[in-house]
Amino acid sequence: MRQISLDLIRVTEAAAIAASEWVGSGEKIQADHAAVKAMRNRLNSLNFSAVIAIGEGKKDKAPGLFDGERVGTLNRDFADYSEYTIAVDPIDGTTEVANGGAGAVSVMAVAKENSLYKTEEHYMMKVAVNKVAKLYFDSVHRKPILSLELPEILTGLSKALNKPKDSLTICVMERPRHEDLIAELRANKCRVKLIRNCDVSASIAACLPDKEIDMYYGIGGAPEAVISAAATKCLGGQFEAKHLDSKEVLCMDRLVTGPCVFVATGITSGMLLEGVHYKDHRKGQPTTSSVFMRSESGTVRWLSTYHNND
Repeated sequence: MRQISLDLIRVTEAAAIAASEWVGSGEKIQADHAAVKAMRNRLNSLNFSAVIAIGEGKKDKAPGLFDGERVGTLNRDFADYSEYTIAVDPIDGTTEVANGGAGAVSVMAVAKENSLYKTEEHYMMKVAVNKVAKLYFDSVHRKPILSLELPEILTGLSKALNKPKDSLTICVMERPRHEDLIAELRANKCRVKLIRNCDVSASIAACLPDKEIDMYYGIGGAPEAVISAAATKCLGGQFEAKHLDSKEVLCMDRLVTGPCVFVATGITSGMLLEGVHYKDHRKGQPTTSSVFMRSESGTVRWLSTYHNND
């Protein structure tokens, strides 16, 4: 995938720039349309053949990109062949874009054909931790994190990171469904960081040493689970998910089989990336902030890009 790396960054950059024109407008549907159109157009300009394995269209009643949609110039010549599989979210945080909130990003994960997990379910239980915690749970518990009770997870995390429980920060989406979870975390003396949306960024932040999050935990979107798994795999951390009606835990290598890449561009500034900024208010020449990761090399590139598109 090395040969298409920079082209993938341009895909999320295009979506982020298109979405940024709707920041604070109150128009989340129009913002999503703009981002999807920009992402689709850029994907269809790439000299490759790919299929969307999991997207955002159905759950959010968005305009696509939908599961099974084929993109890339080579699809015109080889209609039944796809070299790559893609998971996309043109805007992770449409509400944040519409309301001018923090942390909206455009994200994408790419792997070889049939390497990304597919599901018709909309939501999954998820957990993300860094590489130190991964090594601890792998060596001590030798079973998936999500197969453990929450107090046992918190005790293990405390030991792995050499931090008392009252110094642990657990990131959870602020939803009514998480009221009992939040109460249990606080009963265990943990600090709780609540976010409204954008849990892909939260999962990544849990794997980075310079962020305040020690673990991301809770129920969120299934498309974001696949994308988060790809990012976490690139960072050497651990990501797990399971369907809400199942006890089977899907570990990272089930969600993303083999090598992968992850790319994201900020739309509004948040815990992971700066948002799109303009030299002259929304009149061209934007600057974008992006991250690009490869699982094979473990390389993480942070990019600030000036677009002279007058």
